Amino acid sequence: MSDASRPRRPPLVILGFLFIALFAALPFIAPPDGHERAALAQFVGRFHPVLVHLPIGLLSLVPLLELLGLLHIWIHLQKSAGLILILATLGVLGATAVGWLLAWSGGYRGETVMNHLWGGIGLSVCCLLLLALRPSYIAGEGFVLARLLYIPLLLTTLGVMSWTSHQGSIITHGEDYLTKYMPGGLRSLFGIAPAPVPAAKSTAAGGVVAPASMFVTQVAPILDKHCVACHKPSKHKADLRMDTHELLMKGGESGPPVVAGSLEKSDLYRRITLRSDDEEFMPTDGKPALSPAEVKLVGEWITAGAKP
Repeated sequence: MSDASRPRRPPLVILGFLFIALFAALPFIAPPDGHERAALAQFVGRFHPVLVHLPIGLLSLVPLLELLGLLHIWIHLQKSAGLILILATLGVLGATAVGWLLAWSGGYRGETVMNHLWGGIGLSVCCLLLLALRPSYIAGEGFVLARLLYIPLLLTTLGVMSWTSHQGSIITHGEDYLTKYMPGGLRSLFGIAPAPVPAAKSTAAGGVVAPASMFVTQVAPILDKHCVACHKPSKHKADLRMDTHELLMKGGESGPPVVAGSLEKSDLYRRITLRSDDEEFMPTDGKPALSPAEVKLVGEWITAGAKP
């Protein structure tokens, strides 16, 4: 085979693997450690959700176009798969870089964050390998193993993309977002534990029904709505988690935010009752403030002893 007819490897592949080497080093050199950093880094990093969806859509098109080529249906569309794969790869590389910047500068950390980051790096590798193998696959000549590996690798890439996307959804929406309302039959089919049943009211001595926990029924939903997004396993600002009563009472860098029985000593109550333009007002980042009724409930819970 002459040099002129030899399948060419896009220069993007070589350049891309240099980026991958850098990406693979970043989790070790500058891992997401839960600390917030420069505002500019956070500004750029927050474009990750904007950038990430386009390459997912483009990458999902590639197997469809390749299938049309295999079946000799609208075979001319298969020619566009190469360009779409290049655009998808550029998008994946960009989204991965900006995603790392968001995780490193935005106060994120934890196993799920690292899973999502490594998934993005793995997806980048898969896309670059596809670009390297596709010329031989399309030409039907050259490196035989490349022609045999292209389709299995393409399917593997879709699997990596789905898993990585799921890790991102866990960070954003919580671990049970997809399964919270799943029917019982499907839960059994996929080996997922039954949905938790709301706790029944306990029975005190003498058969009198004791009232349900104020924290569980009233305070926890308020915290979930206004606070947990920034104080959860994958992102806990000021080293404070508020997703469970135990961790809330344990506190963070500034100590416990709740002092049972004392509104004056409870930093949580102080912050939610400040003026909205105060630097220490919570919640921050444009999130909706607690309503007067919600503030009152939190205050009553603290005054009553802040029990679980």
